[in-house]
Amino acid sequence: MVNQEQLDALSTAIEKEIKLGHKQVGWKLGFGSPAGMKALGITRPLVGALFDSGQIKSGAEIVLKNYNEPRVEAELAAHISHDIDSGASLNQIKNSVSSFVPGIEFVDFHSPPINPTFVLSENIYQRGWILGKDNSTGWIEAMDKEELLTSMGTKKWDPFDNIEAIIGTLEDNFDECNKVANQIGRGIKKGDVILLGSVFPPHPVNGESFHVSMFGQDICMRFRN
Repeated sequence: MVNQEQLDALSTAIEKEIKLGHKQVGWKLGFGSPAGMKALGITRPLVGALFDSGQIKSGAEIVLKNYNEPRVEAELAAHISHDIDSGASLNQIKNSVSSFVPGIEFVDFHSPPINPTFVLSENIYQRGWILGKDNSTGWIEAMDKEELLTSMGTKKWDPFDNIEAIIGTLEDNFDECNKVANQIGRGIKKGDVILLGSVFPPHPVNGESFHVSMFGQDICMRFRN
C-alpha cells in the first residue's frame, strides 16, 4: 500500500496529464518483481495510470531520438468489462475481467528510480503501450499453463510459462491496483485496460522491432533512430 506522500505524487502526475487534455483509460503496475520491489524497498507493486495519449497501434513505429533511455517491457494485461467496486471480492474482480491479453509497455528511464515517490511522480516512466484485442474469454485460472513469447530483432527469450511467479499473483496485483485506484478517487472502470506486470525488467531497445505473443495474439512495437 502506498503512503500519502506517494499517493499525492501519483495524483499530481495524473492531474498533469488530464490538464493536457489526455483521458485516463486504465492503470499499470510496475516494479512488481521480487528484484524490483527490493530495489525500491516496497512490498507491493507500484500503481500508475494509462492515458489515451499513450496508446500505440500494434506495428506502429516509435522514433527513439525523442527519448533519453528508451526501454520496453513484455506484459500480461487485462481488459475490464465492468466497474470494480472499492470493496470488491476476488470473485467480483474475476467477473469483471473480460480477457487477458499480451501487452507491451514503452518507458523512458530518463532518471534513476531513486525512491517510490519519485517513480510515482513520473507515472512509473510510462510513455506508451500496446494491448492485444479483447476476445471476451474471461478470467483464466490456469495461468501457469499459458506461455508468453518475446523477441527483439534477432534475440529471442525462452518462453515465460509461470507468469504469476514473476509478476506476482493476479489476486494480489488486482487487489493493490483496486485499492490505489480508489484512493485516487477514480477506481477501475468498465472499458479500462490494466498492465499487470512485466516478465522481465525494462529492457533497452536494441532492435528494430519488439514482439510479444500470448493467447494466440502477436503484438509488435517498431523503432527507428
